[in-house]
Amino acid sequence: MSLEFGRHFSRRDCERLFDDSFSLPEGFMFGCANAPYQVEGGFNGHGEPLNNWVEFERSGRGEPSGEAIRFWTDYPQQLELAKGMGLNAFRMGIEWARVQPETSTTLMKEPAFDEGAIEAYSAMIAAIMKAGMEPIVTLQHFTHPYWLGLDPWLASADVESFRRYVEKMATAINGLLVAKHSARPVRYWITLNEPNGLAMLTYLARAFPRRRSGLKDTMLAWSNMIDAHCRAYDTIHRVYTENDWPEPMVSYNTIHIAQYGIDKVMIDLLNARRNGVERGDLEKYLLEGKRSWDGEIAKCPVTVKPAMGGRAIEKVMSKGIDRLVDPARFENGVKAIYSSETAEKLDYVAVDFYDPFARTMIKWPTLQDVREKRVNVNAEHWEWALNPVAMYHFLKADTINADGLPIFVVENGMSHKVRDGRVEQRRDGATRDKFLQSFVFEAMRALKDGVPLIGYLYWSMVDNYEWGSYEPRFGLFTVDRSREPVKISSVDAWGTNAAGAFAEIIGALKSGERSAIADAFTSDSF
Repeated sequence: MSLEFGRHFSRRDCERLFDDSFSLPEGFMFGCANAPYQVEGGFNGHGEPLNNWVEFERSGRGEPSGEAIRFWTDYPQQLELAKGMGLNAFRMGIEWARVQPETSTTLMKEPAFDEGAIEAYSAMIAAIMKAGMEPIVTLQHFTHPYWLGLDPWLASADVESFRRYVEKMATAINGLLVAKHSARPVRYWITLNEPNGLAMLTYLARAFPRRRSGLKDTMLAWSNMIDAHCRAYDTIHRVYTENDWPEPMVSYNTIHIAQYGIDKVMIDLLNARRNGVERGDLEKYLLEGKRSWDGEIAKCPVTVKPAMGGRAIEKVMSKGIDRLVDPARFENGVKAIYSSETAEKLDYVAVDFYDPFARTMIKWPTLQDVREKRVNVNAEHWEWALNPVAMYHFLKADTINADGLPIFVVENGMSHKVRDGRVEQRRDGATRDKFLQSFVFEAMRALKDGVPLIGYLYWSMVDNYEWGSYEPRFGLFTVDRSREPVKISSVDAWGTNAAGAFAEIIGALKSGERSAIADAFTSDSF
């Protein structure tokens, strides 16, 4: 195995970047991110709230989520881990299926809200605030209640169900924070997690639960998600105005993919009216956005040799994706954008960065893959290429058509593979301390070069459930799943003190001491 990944900068590079002209903005957010279905536990079993993954779990096609990491009950102890690293932000989510629950697979009517579950979420958010961290609250992270069926994003009526859910959460949770916990309302909301990825993974790749599939349904679902975001954005702002609460910051987060037509196009659509673009001029506006985006993304270096045929496949995909840069394909979303009372639809740009290139996400099955019954042609989580300099260029590209909007990295992480209790070395030899040094370095370089970056969140603090499997391990802290309840370790899956590395980087940056910063970014031991 070739050990390919390591720090791409020297101590001298650190000294140049973190010179007297560099300063970390006051309030810059360092934190971790999670998702409720992936960490809470207590879904899809008998007598438990059911979400759209219940059929998958019960069919035996993947591991059941089970107790996950027990965040629903054990969050106070886990927030202590976050506090111990010096984090000042924490992204969590509300599971729609828990606050509007149904435990039967045969009852498909909209049930009442569970006020006890809503109170529990308000207590969780209050605990995050009390621990000195800014809560970034996601309202839909790839899951919805099973009573909606598997294809709610194909129906406008279900988009309105989502809006009602959002209104209830914004009103009830904030009301409890103020009245019961003597806290302030949530400031940062994420309406939908990676709608571009969700639409593609569900209806085009057929990797997520669904009844239907195909390009037409992919675009319909994505268009309806744009509509859903618009309704949620307007609803949250209206609720805050009616209650005389401070202005919220509302966004959705995109999964970065090096194709404008399945990434930046949604951000540009949502910013169109804010940018003074008339509906009839959308096509020209998007094409200009694509040219600018492509120019910046073309500067990304190649860090991993693509699989045989990878570039050719990517080129063919690119030509097909280019045809998606057409506002007519987002009819319901465009209608929602231009029929809203307000032009603004994003208060900040939220992004997730992993491996954005199709050429390196394509691979051919190995003998080991065949033995493990992995016969797909996509790279597994632990095989994703790590390209920190590319993240710099994506952050620069995020500012296109987004003048004045802050940029927030709300997910960035790497995975190890743990199978049958055995951890395997990554093929690039990467360790999480070097990962953090490299990617935070590039985030700080983007900040210094004018990107209005307000935060960086690592995915994830603790190993979690990755959509049918516990094999991918993203956590700064790993989990021993051989016992019940699961036990959280003090190191990551490879045995690296990843949390210590993150804590040292954060502490050094906050101190402003140049020698301490250089030490933190070049240290080989934590």
